[in-house]
Order: sequence, then structure tokens, then C-alpha cells
Amino acid sequence: MKLGVMSLGDHLPNPHTGIRTSQGERLRSIVDSSVEAESLGFSMIALGEHHFNDYIISSPQLMLAAIAERTERIRLATAVTLLATSDPVRVAEDFATLDQLSGGRAEIVVGRGINPETYAAFGGLDPKQGHAIMSEKVQLLDQLWNSKEPFDWSGEFRGPLENVQLKPSPLASAPRLWMGTGTTEESVRRTAAQGLPLMLPSIFARIDTWGPLVKIYRELMEEQGKQAVVGSCSYVHVAPDSQTAREQWRPYLTGYVTWARQLLGNKSPVNYEELIEGTAMCGSPEEVVERMNTFKEIIDPDVHLAVFDVGGLPHEMLMDTMALFAAEVMPKL
Repeated sequence: MKLGVMSLGDHLPNPHTGIRTSQGERLRSIVDSSVEAESLGFSMIALGEHHFNDYIISSPQLMLAAIAERTERIRLATAVTLLATSDPVRVAEDFATLDQLSGGRAEIVVGRGINPETYAAFGGLDPKQGHAIMSEKVQLLDQLWNSKEPFDWSGEFRGPLENVQLKPSPLASAPRLWMGTGTTEESVRRTAAQGLPLMLPSIFARIDTWGPLVKIYRELMEEQGKQAVVGSCSYVHVAPDSQTAREQWRPYLTGYVTWARQLLGNKSPVNYEELIEGTAMCGSPEEVVERMNTFKEIIDPDVHLAVFDVGGLPHEMLMDTMALFAAEVMPKL
């Protein structure tokens, strides 16, 4: 199991002071911590994409390009690219460019997105057609990356293309294309039918929620003679002892989850203890190792991404928890 870092880029005030860093400071913190992640031994950085709210990474490919110039080995991915509301030609060009600049380190996790406002703002497409839109755009993205000759193309959700060939092309082979999904059996069946790696979502659910769905995905991929690749993620905070970790993280995690739920129109109260019994892992290094091993037993992911920076967590505390995770958790997994 390879270990990486994910940031969704929430830009919230510090719950103790009420002070929110500037947008530039928050974006710079994400870049700097991603660069440090390589030094700490993490294998991947994955950045989310959102629009018109306080998740402020709207262009993860630009952030990844900045990270690429200061790193040498870490894989550069999205989490996710909202392909249903993007032009696959532009996406193909951006990530081919990133792949060339980074020496072949680009990866992309695509998702359809669920926000009607985003569909309306980027082309006015109908979110009810999201699955059909995704299928067409994934096919075009794959063809753009892999075609060695100019080609023509036509589809339902984008204008036709005549005699096109991507330049620059990806460095060697096409960047790994993941499908960011997995909340239902239908979604994992659809991912397997496309033969794509499966990246599970960053929602707060119990770990055992994912086990049956991943089993179905792996069985379907095996039936097709294809290699199943599974990615997972969890929210993580580690401190020298359990009490310190839980007390430190409580205001940041509960503030973040309260805000994130409100974005979806959910005003239900947040139970901190329930959160850290789910896919949020909090405690001493020994406790987090135990929780991570449970993840391995149930899901056995090929890649696991840790989300450390939520709820206005100060940059210094972020670096401390990442360093402790790298020093005392990673070697035991």
C-alpha cells in the first residue's frame, strides 16, 4: 500500500481565533506542504477541484504544476477533476503538459460532480445526464492521450473534432486515469465496465462500508482479465498521545464537517466521537497504525491518501502531524 496526501483546499477560519488566512497564504500552504510530503516519503499528492465556495482550489492542475517544479518523485494527481463540466480537450492538454514538465508524474482522478450550479456555470449541461456525459468525455480523453495519429471525433455533449492530435502529448504513456466514485454498487460496476482504477470518495463513512463494494469491483475486473487498482482516503490527525490528538483536532474537524454539511443543505449536528470512529483517524501513532491496518484488512487499497489539512488547521500543526505520521506510522504499515 502506497501512502499519499490529499488536500481538498477548504479555506476556513481558525476556530480558536476566528482569523482566516489570506487566499494566497492558504494556497501557498498547500503547495509547501505538498513539497514537504515528498521529503517525508509520501508517494502522491492529490488536490481537489471545487468552484464558487470556500473550497478554494478551482484549478488543481496549476497547483500541481507549481509542486512539480519543486519536487522530483512524488506523483501528481487530482481528487477529483470535474470532467463532466470540463472540456476533455482542455483537460487532456493541461495534464499532458503537466506530465511533460514533471517527467511523467501526472495522474488524474475524474468525477462527474453533483453541484447543479457547477453544471449551469460550465456549459449549462443537465446533471441528470451526468453518467452519459462522463462516459463520452472519458472516452475522448483516453483517445486524445493515446492516439498516435490525427483523428476525427463526434459526440453528443461536445462539438465535433476534425484531424486533431494532442500536442504536447504525455511524456511516455497516458497518465493513469482513475474514476473517483464508489458510493453505490452501480458506480463500482460502471467503473469496472470501463476498466478503470477505482478511487473511493472522501466522505465520512465507516470503513466497513467500502468492503463489499470493493469486492464487487475486484471480481468484475478479474472476470475481464484486467488488473484491479483501488485507492482510498481518510482524514487523519496524529499526536504523541491520544488525548492530545483528540483535543487538538476536535475544533478543526467538527468545524470543517459542520461547514461541509451545510454546503449540501445538511444541518444535522456533528458527533465528534462518531467521526473519529469512521474514516477519520485520530490518536497516537500506535492508534493510527491500528486503524490503518484495519483499512488494509477490509479494503486492501493500492494507494491510500491521508487528508491532514482541514478546518483552518494552522500550517505549523499540519507539518507536525504529517511529520509524525511519516516517522512513526508509515514505517509500520
